[in-house]
Amino acid sequence: MLYIMIKPPPAELRQVCARRSTYGLDDSYPADRLHCTMLRLGDEADWPSSRLEQLRTLLGTISAEPFPVAFDLIAGNLLRGARGMPLAAAFHRVLRQKAEMCGVTIEHNFWLHLTLAYRGVAIAAARKIEPISWMVEEFLLIRSDRGHEPLGRWPLQQRQLALAL
Repeated sequence: MLYIMIKPPPAELRQVCARRSTYGLDDSYPADRLHCTMLRLGDEADWPSSRLEQLRTLLGTISAEPFPVAFDLIAGNLLRGARGMPLAAAFHRVLRQKAEMCGVTIEHNFWLHLTLAYRGVAIAAARKIEPISWMVEEFLLIRSDRGHEPLGRWPLQQRQLALAL
C-alpha cells in the first residue's frame, strides 16, 4: 500500500508512546511506524513506475508552510483534535489535488488522527487529554507492505519572514 504521511518528531513520539502505555493500549505496533495518514493512495500495483514518478514530481512542486497539529482527545484507539485541524485539512486538499492529477480519486472526508494501537482493547468512551502537539515540517510518501519504506520526503518551508518584535 502507498500512503502520504506525517510523523511525530522524536520528543512528541515519546509522548505518544507514553500515552499508549498510560491507557493500557497494545504497543506491538512499532513506535517508528506511528503516523498520521494524509492520503491513502491504494495498492502499489495500481501505480506503474511512470505514474509513481509523476506523483513524486508533483509532490515536489508543493509549496507549503509548516503547520501545527494538536491532539487533545482520545477516542477508541485514536488521538484526535477535538476541534479538527483546519491547516491540516487545507494541506490534505493540496495533496489530494496532486494525487488526482495522477488519475487517483481520493475520498474527501478527512479528520486527522493518529492510531495508537491496531490490536487489543480500545478506550470505551472518548475523553479529553493533555494535548500532544507539534509543527509538521515534512511529509513522506511511504510504501507500507513490510514496514514503512520511504519513497519520498519533502520539507515544508516557511515562506514569510518572522518579524522581530
